[in-house]
This record gives sequence, C-alpha cells and structure tokens, in this order.
Amino acid sequence: MYIYFQSVFKPDFKFNKYHLLYFIPSVLFFINSAPFIFMDPVAKDQFIDQFMADPDVAFRLPTLVYPYFAHVLFRMTQSFIYLLLSFRLFFISFKANQFRIQNVHGYHYGYYCFCFLFGFGFYSMTIYVGIHLNPENQYLFSDPFEMNNLIASPRILNALFITTALFHPKLVFEKYFTDKSKYSIPTVRKPNLPVELENQKYDLAEIEKLFNEFIENKPFLEMGFSLNAMSDGTKLPVHQISYYIKHHYDLSFNEWKNEQRIKHAIQLIDEGLAQQLTLESISMQCGYRSRANFVEAFKKVMGMPPSEYLLHHKKN
Repeated sequence: MYIYFQSVFKPDFKFNKYHLLYFIPSVLFFINSAPFIFMDPVAKDQFIDQFMADPDVAFRLPTLVYPYFAHVLFRMTQSFIYLLLSFRLFFISFKANQFRIQNVHGYHYGYYCFCFLFGFGFYSMTIYVGIHLNPENQYLFSDPFEMNNLIASPRILNALFITTALFHPKLVFEKYFTDKSKYSIPTVRKPNLPVELENQKYDLAEIEKLFNEFIENKPFLEMGFSLNAMSDGTKLPVHQISYYIKHHYDLSFNEWKNEQRIKHAIQLIDEGLAQQLTLESISMQCGYRSRANFVEAFKKVMGMPPSEYLLHHKKN
C-alpha cells in the first residue's frame, strides 16, 4: 500500500530493488503463522470450535517463534506505521495542491480521505485487539460474545475500506479514469500552415485581449499545460498564439511557459513560503512533474539553480 501511494503522490517515483525490503516483515509474519496456516483442515475446524466454546484458546493459537498476541500486535503496528507514512505523502501532495480537493490531473483527494479514514480505524482497532490478546488480559474474554465483538469491529472497518475501493474504483485505478485530453497534446495534429499565412497581418489587439484574459488565472501552472490547451482555452489558432508570443515576448511557447512558471516560483520564495515547502512541493505548484525539470528550467531563466537563489535570498 505504501509503495502504491508513493507511485501516486511522487511524480518521479520508480520501483527499484530496494523497495523489496518493505516486504521482509510480511514474509517474517507469514513464517511465524505457518503452523496455523498449514494446519490440517480438520484440526483447524476443531480449533475454531474450541475457541467458540472457550475464548482462552486464542492464547494457544500455534505460531512458530513468538506468541499470537505479539504476532497480531507487531504486524498491525507495522501496517499502522506504513499507513502514517502514506498519509504523510498524501498530505504533502494535498498541501502542494493548495488543499484543493482535485488536482490538475483530475485526482480526487476525497477518495484517499475515505481510504485513510477506514484504514486508520481498522489498524488502530486491530492493535487494540492485539494488546488485549495478551494472557494477562484474560478477564476480557469471559464471554465468547464479548471476544467476537472485539474482533468484529476492525473487520467491519476493513469491509468498509474494501467497499470504498469497490464503489469508488478511481481510488485504485485513478490514472485510467483521468481525462488527460485537457492536459496533453492531442494525437490529431493540425496541418502545417502555408508560409503566406505565417506572414499575414494578425489582429494583435484582439489576440492580446484573449491571451491576457486566459492567463489571468495562471493556467500555465498546470502539469501538462500545452500550446494546444492554450488554443482550446483562448479559442485562438495555435499559429496565432505562437506568433503573438514571439512578437510580444521574443520567446517560443515553451520558453515563455517556463519563464512564467519560474516567476511564480520566485514569488513563492520571496513571500517566504520556501521555508515551509520543499523544492519538490514548489516545483509541483509550478507545474513541473519532477524536481530535475524544475531545476533545469530555473537555471535557464535565472542563470543559477534554485538552491543558489535561496542562499542569496536568505542573505538579503
């Protein structure tokens, strides 16, 4: 689950061999519970019948190394820690998106809120069960009904967790539901314009009006913002936008886009937000998918990396 959330909330995430280390505790837990997992089906049924008659049988559930209550407690504590780490990734991404419920990719943070709500409930209740499976707390199990209620609570939360993913499949398969047509270059390209059309006289005043109205809300800060997206937003042909940017700014579209994004980054730094945000967060707020792309663009526009600019900014 933690690896899944890394892939969702870290734009530059790539799975590598070191991520396999996360699975070691699970393997150890599986080995410890092997005696019960591979118990003969008849013997397992008998064990369950004994448990229903006498809840104290739970203390004697067969394990390989350490007792069952410790197995439950350690396993769920580990899962709870990974859930906290996942929530940290979620919060950083949510904060970088200025706490808007939906980001530019259409990812809906509300789905993840449900996930964490039921996840925290499930693991915290199961940790509680693990603590009270300790033989020192046998007084809790004087009645099988009481024991069943204790175990049923996290199971209900787990069922709600699964149901959330079932009825909100975007939680797991977000990228397959996202309408990327608004943020990426369409596969159908406009044909190249004849040279004479490139040299025609444009109504620059009208283009400037539509251009400025469109960029007022800073759409260039969206990840995947393209010339075609700007054409759709302004209702101007691509070649007219390119001509205007070249005529007005003496820049290509990508150069202009990067310059606007870096200006926004400078504004965040000058307002003191750099002390609260990481470079990754600033780069995401400026529309970059990775810190490396942000640093490269920053150096081209400002002539220095953002770390050096931050150093000068602190001295001043």
